[in-house]
Amino acid sequence: MNTKDSSLLKVIETTPTIILGMGREGWSTYLFLRKKFPNLQLGLADRKPLEKFSAQQQEILNNDKNLSLHFGPDHLSKLSAYKLIFKSPGIPQTTPEIAEAIRSGGKLTSHLQLFFELCSGITIGITGTKGKSTTSALIHHVLQTNDLNTQLVGNIGQPALDLLPEINSDSLVVCELSSHQLETLTISPHIAVVQNVTSEHLDYYADTTSYQQAKMPITQFQSANDFVIFNPEFKGSSMIAQLSAGKHLRFSTTEGPDAVVFVRNGIILRKDQLQRTEEILPINKLPLRGEHNVLNAMPAIIVGTIFNLSAEQIRNSLESFKSLPHRLEFVLERKNTSYFDDSLSTMPDAAIKALESFNGPVVLIAGGYERQQDFVELAKTILDKNVVGLILFQPTGKRLEMELKKLEPLLNEEEISEELVKIEFAESMIEAVGKAQYLMEKYLQKQPTNKGTIILSPASASFGMFKDYQDRGEQFKEAVKNLVL
Repeated sequence: MNTKDSSLLKVIETTPTIILGMGREGWSTYLFLRKKFPNLQLGLADRKPLEKFSAQQQEILNNDKNLSLHFGPDHLSKLSAYKLIFKSPGIPQTTPEIAEAIRSGGKLTSHLQLFFELCSGITIGITGTKGKSTTSALIHHVLQTNDLNTQLVGNIGQPALDLLPEINSDSLVVCELSSHQLETLTISPHIAVVQNVTSEHLDYYADTTSYQQAKMPITQFQSANDFVIFNPEFKGSSMIAQLSAGKHLRFSTTEGPDAVVFVRNGIILRKDQLQRTEEILPINKLPLRGEHNVLNAMPAIIVGTIFNLSAEQIRNSLESFKSLPHRLEFVLERKNTSYFDDSLSTMPDAAIKALESFNGPVVLIAGGYERQQDFVELAKTILDKNVVGLILFQPTGKRLEMELKKLEPLLNEEEISEELVKIEFAESMIEAVGKAQYLMEKYLQKQPTNKGTIILSPASASFGMFKDYQDRGEQFKEAVKNLVL
């Protein structure tokens, strides 16, 4: 392991420090700091009481005599006593106790800030409202399958500090970065990939502008030797990209003078470092469905080009890629019906992209936790596409139903003569899958030559009925297998 000097480590040695939030990143930060500073007095804070942690974690914490534990409902009550706060993702900076700690001279930092300060390898950061996980996985796959020394960290990889001992100056570190992880950074990755940035987490951020501002650190500290990769057709992405002092590399599904990766006649092409146009692969050879996944693959092509991979090397890597769990993941096919798990779809735009990936009849399972998102465009897509059934979870399912009913009077006579979308509500995943199967079977009896698709693409967060999007997706797959096999 080769590490750089860290100004943050020097601050930690002399500053009262607390780790706020003991999830994956918080726990990793604690173990790293304790190994680095065996006798350093640290504070740990989490809303979860100590007895809710695993037996192994409880044993470690109880045996550490240099800890001040702040667990349970009052975990923020002593926050102002600390001057350096490692804030975990998802805890709003606007929390009153955090705001008061900052007013009292406290400074927010993060797991990733420390990692970026210490990391001696080349960092490749990926952000965006949707697509960042698939893009990160594609970039990692393209690099790794061509024998480059590559690590995947962040939301879909391991906590970054856990992998620091394995990173050297020749390492390529692919890091998925959410707005929560970016908002306190003062270092940008060497290569920044900015996928489409729209509106999400408006239960956390005051407005879309605040959300986009939280993502700005991915480019705003870049140097002239760095790179930013983005689609200029996306306004939010372009705005963030313009902050970069590095080289701007653009991609698009349409051919333009500035695009280094683009589509022509159904084929993805690139311009190499000598500006020669080369074919990468036809879109239909990409093992991921939908135009949005073409856009997810394009940054991987550009990153591969930066590291001098040939068109053939990139093509072979893309063709061997397998989709990530819960991202329009194929589950199985039975009785002319295919099932797809797109549980990571937590906003309407993601569900729209899922529907646009299929041409035949679809039954869509959607709805979930309320985040005050706009369902008008999703409702329009449902009516435009061949959606024959809709199984909805509350509370957002009711709003989607209302948007559909508002649009019905606007349909022309030809559309009205066709049977409108059948809508059912469900209170559990197995009920939803059962109702979806019934609607699809009924439709296929009338149209026996068709093949149908049942998609879980909720367009909503998972909280309430499910632990998280993974739990929701696993329940969907389990219900499908129980009811079909």
